[in-house]
Amino acid sequence: MVEIITQYKKDWTMFTLASLLDKQDEDWRLHVYVDEANWKDREVRWMLDNFKQVRIYESFWNTEDTAKQMCHLKNWWSDKTPGLGKRLVFANGNRIFIGKVIGNNLPPENFFKKNLSFLSWKKVFNEHPTYKKYYKILKAPVQANNPHEFDPEFVIINYDILKTMHDDDVFMWGNKYPNDVNIDTKIETSSNLQLMKSLMTYSWNSMPTYMNGKNDFLIQHDAIGLKDLVNYNVMLRKSYTLNIQNKWLQEEYANLPTGIQLAMPWDLYASLIDKIPLQFRNHELNERLLIKSNKQKQVLEKILKVGYRLGKI
Repeated sequence: MVEIITQYKKDWTMFTLASLLDKQDEDWRLHVYVDEANWKDREVRWMLDNFKQVRIYESFWNTEDTAKQMCHLKNWWSDKTPGLGKRLVFANGNRIFIGKVIGNNLPPENFFKKNLSFLSWKKVFNEHPTYKKYYKILKAPVQANNPHEFDPEFVIINYDILKTMHDDDVFMWGNKYPNDVNIDTKIETSSNLQLMKSLMTYSWNSMPTYMNGKNDFLIQHDAIGLKDLVNYNVMLRKSYTLNIQNKWLQEEYANLPTGIQLAMPWDLYASLIDKIPLQFRNHELNERLLIKSNKQKQVLEKILKVGYRLGKI
């Protein structure tokens, strides 16, 4: 069984759930953490009624989600039988699942071997022969061994190894917990940066770009060409998951950088609106998504026609 873990976010987690609703023919279980401020019985009841395999936890945090979720899960499930499956997918942010949850995208259990984790680079073009140089030009150079370079909102963990490790080694990199520490304190002190440092200490691998579709630093700074913006849009549509940040999802189309306007596939979010119950929809945000989706379609159609005539696309 694959375990999918996510932190509830007002308005946006409903898109995550909508993207998973029709994928329940596979062997996965959903874990949703809802912080105290966002806990609403109506939403919780809907999740329980509409997902066959779901666990919901009330959390006291709404930041540093991945580290705190992992610390809680590791301790909560340590004495449960049956326990968690081998593959833990921490899928935070405004994330939607585009294809099958397992299918041919998620590595099989035997692929993990001795790796504790699979990590995702924040900078998508970090290995591109030309564009990787642009990060340095824009004073944001790629630093290969820097934990800040990895995205804590999407992490895949080998639970078979994680459960054998001491909490100190995972959540307190370079330090030790006091002997009388309780689980709440462990969770409270867990941070994504500490977690990334720890994961990089042990055997890990980087996941393919398509696993974690997202915006890139160069895109939002309009640093790449028009043809590659179109290609980036296509790439995101073929991703395993997609996570667009709040500031871009909420913003009016006209106020977005050109790269964000053209490269983010807004319609992948807009197409999920009908799957969200009316009482859980934010109609203002949904209207903006629909407008951005339509405007992008109109602009890309014109670009593709001109590019085709010129032999560029």
